[in-house]
Amino acid sequence: MTKNKIILLIPYFGKWPEWFHLFFETMRRNEKIDFHFFTDCETQSYSASNVHFEMMNFDEYVKHAQGQISSPINIQNPYKICDLRPLFGKIHSRTVEGYDFFGWMDIDLLLGDISAFLTPEILNSYDVFSTHADRISGHFALFRNNLKNKEVYKRIYQWEEALNNPEFVGIDEYGITNAYTQTFLDKIRDKFKIDLSNSLSNWYKRQKAKKMHMVEQYTTPFLPKPWLDGSVNSEQPSNWTYIDGEITNNRDDRNFMYLHFMNFKNSQWRHDGTKAPWEGKDKICSAQAKDLKTGVRIDLSGIHPLI
Repeated sequence: MTKNKIILLIPYFGKWPEWFHLFFETMRRNEKIDFHFFTDCETQSYSASNVHFEMMNFDEYVKHAQGQISSPINIQNPYKICDLRPLFGKIHSRTVEGYDFFGWMDIDLLLGDISAFLTPEILNSYDVFSTHADRISGHFALFRNNLKNKEVYKRIYQWEEALNNPEFVGIDEYGITNAYTQTFLDKIRDKFKIDLSNSLSNWYKRQKAKKMHMVEQYTTPFLPKPWLDGSVNSEQPSNWTYIDGEITNNRDDRNFMYLHFMNFKNSQWRHDGTKAPWEGKDKICSAQAKDLKTGVRIDLSGIHPLI
């Protein structure tokens, strides 16, 4: 079986987060995947054959992106770059050339063994990969390197307006998902508030999505979406471990593809009004990269060595 070639594109500007050395080590361990950064952060401390740093500042990145897109874009801060993600195949066409798949990823993660979840059999069977079941995920998504996926942004509703809006819109999740899965009846329903769905339209929608591998991986705790045990929000697992490539918690008897720190570090997306436990702390990480071999714990207090 042929080996699939994957590249994940990561624009990041400013200063690396406190846990970046751990994140870098988990990228290095996923040696079948290339990780390509566009950044102005310090890179001298980091070297791995599958992690590449293309040095540029934020303004240079925005200028490059605008040079690849005929419509005007209004990107005033690094977070707004998330709205450019559906266009990454076009913006970074030279970078993704020769790869079977391209995609994007956040950096507030610890990665497990991605290849254990995206096996050659799965990669050969699907064209789009998400770690959410209901939408394409903003923190990790993968696309077969073909013209359809490079130009899917053109089918996102009002994509030009979204890119010219200085505020973050979020077309990297629901916007691009709808571009892949919506039917003309869905568009009539949204515009006129008339539900015309039937067995034929539901079949057609399933046909549109059959090349999309959208399986909930439960990577992001503290959300309203029910966990494996049915818990929601702050009742979801808060005690996690990473040991030599395996990620798990104290409640679920399974391995996880990665752990997303979003709701540990920021209260914005915690829908029950609780405060993120790491928010406002001066230091949350005492673990070193070498500790990933023997294990680190990720909990409400931060990221620390097991031993």
